[in-house]
Amino acid sequence: MTTKNKLLIYGAAGYTGTMISERAKELNLDFEIAGREKDKIKALAETLNVLYHVFTVDDEAAWQKALANKQCLINAAGPFRYTAEQAMKACLQAGVHYLDISAELETYQLAESLDQKAKGADIQLISGAGLFVSYDALAIYVAGKVRNPQKLSVGFRHFGGFSRGSVISSQNIADLGVLVRRDGEIVTDTEAKPKTFRFVNEEEECLPTPLGGIIISYKSTGIPNIEEYFSLKLPAAYLPDLYPATLPDGPTAEERAAGRNALSAEVIGENGEVFRAVMDTPSGYTFTPLAVVAVANRILNNDFKIGYQSPASAYGVSIINEIPDIRIIDL
Repeated sequence: MTTKNKLLIYGAAGYTGTMISERAKELNLDFEIAGREKDKIKALAETLNVLYHVFTVDDEAAWQKALANKQCLINAAGPFRYTAEQAMKACLQAGVHYLDISAELETYQLAESLDQKAKGADIQLISGAGLFVSYDALAIYVAGKVRNPQKLSVGFRHFGGFSRGSVISSQNIADLGVLVRRDGEIVTDTEAKPKTFRFVNEEEECLPTPLGGIIISYKSTGIPNIEEYFSLKLPAAYLPDLYPATLPDGPTAEERAAGRNALSAEVIGENGEVFRAVMDTPSGYTFTPLAVVAVANRILNNDFKIGYQSPASAYGVSIINEIPDIRIIDL
């Protein structure tokens, strides 16, 4: 009997998928790649010297063939509202652990809704194993610093621009309104206002924005009240507009290296105690491949929890020890 010990990366020839594949190769993981564009997938497979599969996300038979003898899937094919359901279903049928790098709330809710099916299939299901590996680690870190944490506020300062795919994926965020977690329930906050956060050596005003911690970090921490805020710094190439047709595939290596992402978290305990800390990381598209491959590597080493999980509910703060150039700073 063949042991299931390989990784499959779907959407591998995309902007972020390519970097994920390169990181998997750098760590000498046993993996194969897949996607729908044969020329791109074949060329990348030849560069990396790995096997490849070509199929569309709706091809159920091709999924089962590609997932045979795999232990884990990384779905890097966004927008995820068009790929996550099919990929999750395929993993449930094949008994393969599922990861994606989505920033879409609907995808997180879908993963959450599949908890029982994931348990029945004996797999771990994580949507949001990119940025949220750092976000969630910071959330669970600060939550452990106060007694019975009651409120979590997180500010995210993103640097480095966006890939064309991410812009398409995020176009529906504004339509959601400002969603927050209140007393354990997700509600719309019609009176939300900007909030100032300290990011290492400077303060910055961030705008209220639903980022997904209301689902993912609620899973990790159980904190009943969660608010999220966002601040954006763009390279000049991304101005004056963010229309997908005018954007490059994504920021260049030089643009990514010119700045860093930062997450600032504030938690309030039941007695009013306040604790704050910052997570300092490489810019987004540099960080995401490092994070999702670190999680996949844990799974390939048989470190996982069955059912729907968030990065921190599965791995706590310790996962950041496997990601280079990242640190938590108490404020």
